[in-house]
Amino acid sequence: MKIYLNEPDHLILKGTTSVISVVLCIILLAVVGLSLSAALAGYSVGWGVAVGGVFIGGGILWLVYHKTEVVFDRAGNLLTLRKTMLHGTREDTITLDNVKQADVDLRRNERSNNRLHASYTYRLCVVTGAAQNRHRVALSHGYTTSRRHLLTAQKINDWLGVPDAPIAVGPSMADVAEVIKTLGFGKGT
Repeated sequence: MKIYLNEPDHLILKGTTSVISVVLCIILLAVVGLSLSAALAGYSVGWGVAVGGVFIGGGILWLVYHKTEVVFDRAGNLLTLRKTMLHGTREDTITLDNVKQADVDLRRNERSNNRLHASYTYRLCVVTGAAQNRHRVALSHGYTTSRRHLLTAQKINDWLGVPDAPIAVGPSMADVAEVIKTLGFGKGT
C-alpha cells in the first residue's frame, strides 16, 4: 500500500498486484502459444497443455489479482475500504470516530529458524472499537516482507492525530503460539 494523496481532509492509499498479474499473463500466453503451436504441428499433447494452461493460469490470476483503495475522509467522517478482484468489488465503511489508530500485524516468517533474530512479514491494519472491544481491520491484501507498512502506519497515525500510537510492538501470533506450546498448554502430540 502506498500513499496516493495526503491532504488535511483526505488521505488515500492504493495498492495493486498489477505487475505480478501482467507477468503471469505473459507467462500464460507464452505457455498457451507454445502448446497450441505444438498441437498444430501434430503433437496431440499440446491441446491438453493449452487447455490446462488456460484453466490453471486463469485460476492463479483469479486468486492473485487485486486492487485496493483506502480513503480516509475527514469531512465525511468515514474510512472507506474498497477491494477489487476479478470476481467483483467489495466496499466497507467505518466511521473515523471508531478508528483509534493504524497498526501493523506481524507474522513470523516460517523459514526463519533464528529465535533471537526472527524475520517477519507485515500487514497494514487499523484498530477500531472501544478499549474493551478492539478489532483489527486489515487494509492491505496480505502479508509482505516490505517494512514500508510500518512507515505507512506512522503516516496514517500522524494524519489521524495520534502520532505516538505504538506500531507493531506486540509479539506476533507465532510467538504467542510458541510460548503456549512451550508452557504445555498447546495440543498434545
